[in-house]
Amino acid sequence: MPCEETKRGGPMKSFRNAIRRFHDLTLVKKMWLSVTFVSLLALAAFAFVSSAQIKKLITEREGRVMVQQLENYTGSINHYFQNIQKSAQVLLYSPNIQERFSTDMSQLTGEERIRAFNDVYHSLHRMWDNLYGIDAVYLIDRYQNVFKISVENANMPTFLTGEEFARQGWYDRLGKSDGSSYWSFVRWSDTKTSILMFNAMYNKSDLSLIGHLVISVSPNVFDSFLSASNLGDGTNSIIDSSGVAYTSGGGAAAIAPYGAEELEGSKGYSFVKRDGEPHMLAYAKHGLTGWTFVHEVPQRLVLQDLQRVNGLWLALLFLSLGLIMIAAAFVLRTITTPLRKLVKLVREVERGNLSGRFNVLYKDELGKLGHAFNHMLDKLQDGIPLIREKFIRSLLERKLTPEELREFERKLDFRFEGSWYQVVLLYIREPSDESALRAAEAAIRDMELRGGMISDTLADEQYCLIFNRPEDETVSQLRGLLDHLRDGLGLRAYAFVGNGYEDVNLVKTSFEEAKTQLKYRVSERMEAEPAIFFSGGPYEHHYPESFENRLLYYMGEGDFDTCAIVMEELIDYARATPVAPPIMNSLLTVLHNELNKQLIKFGGDERRLDPDWLGKLNGRLSLEPFEKNGRDFIARLRKQLGPLVRKQVKYSPNIDKSLQLIRDRFDQPDLGVDYAARTLGLNANYFSQLFKKEVGVGFAEYVSGLRLEHAQRLLTETPFKIKEIAEKTGFADPHYFGVWFKDNTGLSPSQYRKGSVPRGDRADAPAGGGTVAIKGAVNVSG
Repeated sequence: MPCEETKRGGPMKSFRNAIRRFHDLTLVKKMWLSVTFVSLLALAAFAFVSSAQIKKLITEREGRVMVQQLENYTGSINHYFQNIQKSAQVLLYSPNIQERFSTDMSQLTGEERIRAFNDVYHSLHRMWDNLYGIDAVYLIDRYQNVFKISVENANMPTFLTGEEFARQGWYDRLGKSDGSSYWSFVRWSDTKTSILMFNAMYNKSDLSLIGHLVISVSPNVFDSFLSASNLGDGTNSIIDSSGVAYTSGGGAAAIAPYGAEELEGSKGYSFVKRDGEPHMLAYAKHGLTGWTFVHEVPQRLVLQDLQRVNGLWLALLFLSLGLIMIAAAFVLRTITTPLRKLVKLVREVERGNLSGRFNVLYKDELGKLGHAFNHMLDKLQDGIPLIREKFIRSLLERKLTPEELREFERKLDFRFEGSWYQVVLLYIREPSDESALRAAEAAIRDMELRGGMISDTLADEQYCLIFNRPEDETVSQLRGLLDHLRDGLGLRAYAFVGNGYEDVNLVKTSFEEAKTQLKYRVSERMEAEPAIFFSGGPYEHHYPESFENRLLYYMGEGDFDTCAIVMEELIDYARATPVAPPIMNSLLTVLHNELNKQLIKFGGDERRLDPDWLGKLNGRLSLEPFEKNGRDFIARLRKQLGPLVRKQVKYSPNIDKSLQLIRDRFDQPDLGVDYAARTLGLNANYFSQLFKKEVGVGFAEYVSGLRLEHAQRLLTETPFKIKEIAEKTGFADPHYFGVWFKDNTGLSPSQYRKGSVPRGDRADAPAGGGTVAIKGAVNVSG
């Protein structure tokens, strides 16, 4: 059964695939194919219909002409037969013939017999002389005496008086006639057929039958009439009332080749098939003889003009198609050329170039589309700088939620794809003129179009560049930009570089570091200084300032997992860099001091470290290596501050219910703010604000963190397939799950499962922006 359904669905599937492929073609190809197909279809249909109509007109015309010619032909024959009949009537009713045939002339003797025979033959010769085309004239009395004038075979009289003639019923027919003539074809020998006119001879006084007149006409007489009636082409036939058919040039046949269905009515035309070839025949019935005259001609001869018309139509078809294609090419060019330009401009807009304009030439739909496109560019040019400035200010001044970050990226068609963020402040000292400054801004925009960087103007001659690429690539691009500004444009340009961080919310820290450099480095002696100034300068190898900033940030966020990752990076850095132990001890002292402040904040005085914690710490730091002290600090952080962070949060009843709802239904794709608010009977906006106020993160952010934690656990502890894990964590689309997972961990699900990072760090490695906020949500939930 499935096989049959597959077979039935085969043609439809092929048709759908063909339609899909057609829609995938370019607009030019689709229009070419459409115009060609429709033109061919229309022209072919027109040619077919017109050819059929012309064929009908030709056949109707030829049919009427042939019928008219047949009527002319039968009219000529009718006149000829009437002359014969009149001569016969004169002969039959002449007194001499009436008198002689009243008695049996064979019984006369002597001179009387001779006189009687001479009178009869004299009458016959007078009629013979007045008629054309007569083969013989026979007078037969009732005593079977035959008188004849003939050029025919001598056997004819014997036939007329023999048994065969009587057997064919001719005498019976003549006896029953009313004295009128009876015409027929008679086969009186195996090879001879004649046209015979029979007339009964009645006595004028008592109307008794006294004899018969038979006039024989050669069928060849028809040929002379045919030559004068333009019926030379084709075949001409005559069918008498007895069903005997005579064909010109072919003789007589006992069976007629046409039936009643082909010869309906007194005249007309019809179609028959003869030897597999269609023929057209015209016919007309002759009133005097009762015969049917038929003219038959092959249809190809009738329609030979149509073949020339079809050839002309074929030539016109290709000519018309060529003209249509030329017109279509012109129309296609007027449509597709502006569309190509518009697509090119749209791509330029995608790359950030808003300077292009569509040249509107006409007022058609394409012109209206061009006006709309230019209007859109004007709106974008008015709005994008404001959105860009708001986005950069937000990065430099506050913490962005993942939703806010994604919204800004969507509006600007820009996305942070790397996992390293670094701020550079570019300062151009005393530019020579405005044109040079504009050229510098153009160079910055060109570098931004290559990706991995977004920029904004902070003040006159000062520009903020936020890089989203590794530090070595940032420095390489920065050097190229400075060389162009200095050597190509003659500007005195300097770059102040903040430290790089792996979290987007530390952009503001990198900005503060770069701003400090700008504040204290700008002086009158800058010409002698290098073009690029890095944060920390000579202290870079003595105090790990960036690590301190990151550790303090994640402690404040309650993200102890990321703290552990940063500490491991710091340990690796301390191994590779000769940093003096007292400096590392100072860093650990700062961290313990922050821990003590946090303990006091959450738990009061009884929660703080021992009064002598600083002395004990100094003793440990002097006796144990940095690796052990650093990891011990992370362990103390988890043990002492972790439970306090989790217990500190007290939620309202509605938020408690919502958190339980999230834990119960986080694997459902439809779980969102609207669903939760509807379940709790709250307004969606109010619930969203309440959740973020109490939990500290947005609803979607919290759910995303819980799903990420669950997905990481399933990947490391279960053999489930990626698709199954996606479903168990609330994703209907495995592909989107993979993209989301990589955005939040830096690894695809498969890479994460294979152990691309150490097991202890797998659930902790943030790679993209917004991950810290998600982890905070998970930690808060407990």
